[in-house]
Amino acid sequence: MSAVPPATLTVAPAAPAVRPDIDLHGLTERYPPQRVVLHDDDVHSMDEVVVALCTSVPGLGEREAILIMLEAHLSGRATVIVCAREQAEYYAERLGTFGLTVTIEPAD
Repeated sequence: MSAVPPATLTVAPAAPAVRPDIDLHGLTERYPPQRVVLHDDDVHSMDEVVVALCTSVPGLGEREAILIMLEAHLSGRATVIVCAREQAEYYAERLGTFGLTVTIEPAD
């Protein structure tokens, strides 16, 4: 039998340091977050709204979409997502292709 050479230990390089000097307050002043608001309507079924939400907003699960749809149905409006202006416009446009009424407003 031949001898098995000892295993060599390889060490991964250290991760780069994170710079803590990023001015988050300045970024939010320059790019204020926007709220995508879904409004209730009498045209679309609840199932259609849930499908539109799940299709239009990546990462939005069915359960979250149902809660958003129910809030819009019961109170007249619901926040879909809070994000940067460009993303908010994109999501509002996608939801609009399903015929849903959506607005964008500054997040408080």
